[in-house]
Amino acid sequence: MNSLFRKIKNYVIFSPTAQENDFKLKNKSNDIEYDVRDEKTETTANDTVSKSYEENISYVRNRFNVPINNDIVIRELVLKEGRKAFIVFIDGMVSTDMVDLAIIKTLLEIPYFSDDKIYSYETEIIDRFIAHSQAITTNSMDTIFEEVNFGGCAVFVDGFSKGFSLDVREWGTRSIGKPENEQSIYGPQEAFAEMLRNNTALVRKIIKSEKLIAEGIKIGSVSKTRGVMLYISDIANSDMVDEVRRRLNSINTQYVIAIEEVAMMLEDKTFSLTSHIFATERPDRAARALTEGRVVLILNGSPRALIMPTNAFELTHAVSDDYLRVPYANMSRIIRMLAMFLSILLPGLYLAITLFHQEIIPTYLLYSISAARENVPFSSIVELLLMDISFEMIREAGIRMPNPIGSTLGIVGGLILGQAAVSAKIVSPIMIIIIAITGIGSFATSDYSLSWGYRILRLAFIALAAVMGFYGIAIGIFIYSLYVAKQTSFGVPYLSPIPKVNNRSMTNSIFENPIWKKEHRPDFLKTKKNTEEPKISRNWKIKKNTR
Repeated sequence: MNSLFRKIKNYVIFSPTAQENDFKLKNKSNDIEYDVRDEKTETTANDTVSKSYEENISYVRNRFNVPINNDIVIRELVLKEGRKAFIVFIDGMVSTDMVDLAIIKTLLEIPYFSDDKIYSYETEIIDRFIAHSQAITTNSMDTIFEEVNFGGCAVFVDGFSKGFSLDVREWGTRSIGKPENEQSIYGPQEAFAEMLRNNTALVRKIIKSEKLIAEGIKIGSVSKTRGVMLYISDIANSDMVDEVRRRLNSINTQYVIAIEEVAMMLEDKTFSLTSHIFATERPDRAARALTEGRVVLILNGSPRALIMPTNAFELTHAVSDDYLRVPYANMSRIIRMLAMFLSILLPGLYLAITLFHQEIIPTYLLYSISAARENVPFSSIVELLLMDISFEMIREAGIRMPNPIGSTLGIVGGLILGQAAVSAKIVSPIMIIIIAITGIGSFATSDYSLSWGYRILRLAFIALAAVMGFYGIAIGIFIYSLYVAKQTSFGVPYLSPIPKVNNRSMTNSIFENPIWKKEHRPDFLKTKKNTEEPKISRNWKIKKNTR
């Protein structure tokens, strides 16, 4: 009981946050406190490339568990002058044509290869003979094995204390398709896929600037999942970039499979009902976020990108808002906001009215509701929870089933279940209407993760309405407002730009502005360049003196 009282007290009474734990976005840059890339690891003799051919090939076979691993290919070669060499790659992850023509063929054609001839240095192999655009020389076995596991090909030559790693990766990938969750009639129709470089290329195709930085990262001590942190160097706030980099480099885990796992590692509040990081599958949306001064994270193997920071308003925006004419976009936003409020509050309001505030219902409507519920054996709260849980079960079943069956299951299941429940007098017809409007409102939510939070929040308002009616709903709105207002996303208040009066970003957060009036970037991002376009961007509107 005391712990519950303390939690309520923390939400109601303001207390300053601890400076050493919470990141605050400021105008001047801060030094990075911790960066794993600065750590120096000592290499042992076993982790370095040996001059002995036998030691190297034995080490490679032991580390790759050959011949147990049957997709590891070790191809031994005998070069001119009798010098031995071997290459290592993983079958199915490399282009065999590139391995045959750019590596094996060129190695076998080296004209002179003895200790007393000119081609006796390690760099000569790459500089003169390896016909490949991306090649590195290193004496670290760990570096070579990391490249091989990522689809590279390693070359070892007898007598050389360095190995060679060549980028010949080519594995099966999904082609660039249309967005599935962020569909829009207008605008580009391309979506991210699972290949890292294809995704970065999609963004660079939109932002053609050398100021766009794609900073490489690796997450996972074993998986070493690769990714890039994108930002525009002359726009993004340096503190913001440093903070995102610090959090990424401070993730200490062995395996990372998807970018959603990274998002849960980076967000400020793990148990928050709403996400503090926006995930998108559209390159155009990621590019627009970069031009505003945000940071975008793309991870190899994930068809979505993370946008940081975000706020409560941007999660309610649809991608089509930027491509629609202003009256249409604002009408769409009003409908979505109404749908979201109905999905959260409508069941609770109905319950509060029927249980505590019947006097506000028109008389004939009250007669109709009473007649419909006359033979229903359950109370209103049980009736509401029964239908709400049934609707959620149908929704989950439709998601888990294949697409053709899932859509049919949702429609047929909802119709049959609702009609059967009314015919059996388990629920009233008005309750079916309430649940249907609530479900439609949740489907109208633009962000999928946000709809999850609203579904949980709806249950909380149902419980408060069942206990205290309108008073409970009012208390719930008050507590939730304090709860949201206290949160931050990478140092940016979650309700930005509300806290600042006369904020230029406030209008566009609620309603869509014409594109020629978007002169400034969001103030709360504190970018290096606040102006995005001149005051008069439509020069054809300037009246010229014809005299």
